Amino acid sequence: MIFLLALPKGGIAAGGLPVTFGYVMLGALAPFSVLSALRNGGPAPAAIANFLFGYVPISALAMLKLLSSGSSYGLAIYAVTLVILPALMLLIHAPVLERLSERQIGEPVKWCLRFVVFWGLLNFVLFAVSKRFIEIPYLTINPLDLGDIYSKNNRRGILMKLVSTYNNGNIYGVCMVMLLPVYWYFERSRTWLCLFVLAIILSLSRTVWAGLIVVTFGMILSGQLRISRPAVWFSLGSAMLMVVALLPLMGWTSDRVVDTNLGGRMAQWNDVVLSAFGQAEVRISEVLYAGLLQSFGIIGTLLALGALAFPVVYAMMNWQLFTPLRRAAVVGVGSYLLMAASDAAFIYPPTIAILLALCALAYRRGDRSASGNPSRHIAAPRPLGPITLAQAAARLR
Repeated sequence: MIFLLALPKGGIAAGGLPVTFGYVMLGALAPFSVLSALRNGGPAPAAIANFLFGYVPISALAMLKLLSSGSSYGLAIYAVTLVILPALMLLIHAPVLERLSERQIGEPVKWCLRFVVFWGLLNFVLFAVSKRFIEIPYLTINPLDLGDIYSKNNRRGILMKLVSTYNNGNIYGVCMVMLLPVYWYFERSRTWLCLFVLAIILSLSRTVWAGLIVVTFGMILSGQLRISRPAVWFSLGSAMLMVVALLPLMGWTSDRVVDTNLGGRMAQWNDVVLSAFGQAEVRISEVLYAGLLQSFGIIGTLLALGALAFPVVYAMMNWQLFTPLRRAAVVGVGSYLLMAASDAAFIYPPTIAILLALCALAYRRGDRSASGNPSRHIAAPRPLGPITLAQAAARLR
C-alpha cells in the first residue's frame, strides 16, 4: 500500500520506461498470495468472472493487434494494464483481503492517504510562496520526471496543480476521487476529511471537480452521506466558494469552469472512426472511451466496458448483500467510469491498480477467521424456509 497509494511514482527507469516499486511488489508478492489462496480458498466467483469474461477478451484483442503492428513499448504498457494487473489484483491478491479485518485494511489506507494529503498541501503552498517544491528521486518522483513536473500540464496561472506524490494533478485528482468513499469510511477525523477534500479541489482540474460532484451524489445515494445533515451542505457550499476564489489565481474567468471542448480533448472524440474492431494502432489517451472506440472498435469497446463496468453491474444486482465498505468501493469505481469520459489517466500508474483494488474490495466476501470460516461481516445466505428465533437474532446482530 505504501508504494501504491503513498509513493506511487517511486521507482527506477529501465530503457526509458518507468518501473514503479508498487507494480514490482505486486508481482514479487504474488507467490505468497498464491500460497495463501491455496490454503484458505481462492478468489470470489465474481472476481473470477470479471477477469475471465471481462479482461481476457479485451486483452486478447489488444495483444493480437499489438503483436502484429504495435511497438514493444506499447505491448509492455497494455500487457501490464490489461493482463498482468487484472490477474494479480482480481485472482491472486484479492483472496488475501478476505483474510484481513476491515481494521487491518483501513489503518494503512488511512495513514498512506494522510501522508499523500500532507505532502501535496505542503508542496502546493511551497510553490505558491517560493515557486519551488520538494522532489525525492526514486521515492516521490521517478528519475525520468526529475525537474519536469511543473511543465507536465500542471501549470494554472500563478499556481501549480496539487500533484502530491502522483506528479500530475489530473492523475492525483482522479485517484483521490476514486478513493474518497473508502477513505471516508475509514477516516474518523473531520480535520483530515476536510483536508482530503481540499487537496482534491486544489488539483485544479475540471474533470476532478466534476468527479467530486459525481462521487458526492454517489455517496448520498448509497447512504454514506446524509443530505439532512447541515455539515454536508456547509461543506458543499465551502467547496464551491473555494473554486470561485481560485479562479482569478488560475487566470480563469467563470465561463472556463465548464469547457465543452474538454480542455482540447474533444478532438479525440472528433477523430474517432467507427468500425467493428478499430484501427491498426492501439492508443488510449486521456479520453478513455474515445481511445477504446478508435483502438478496438465497437465490438472491442463493448468488451472493455464489460470488464470495467462488471463490478458496478454486479453490485446493483446484489446491493442488499453488500456491506458499507463494499458499497463505498463500488461508488469509487462508478465515479471513475464517469470521469473517464473526460480524463481517465488509464495507462498511468497507479490509476488502474487503484481501480482494480477497489474492484477487489467490492468482491470481498468478508474477513475470514484462522479456521477459514467467514466472519460476521459476511452476509448470511437467504433462508429457503422458516427460521428459528436464534437464527433471526443472529441476523439482527
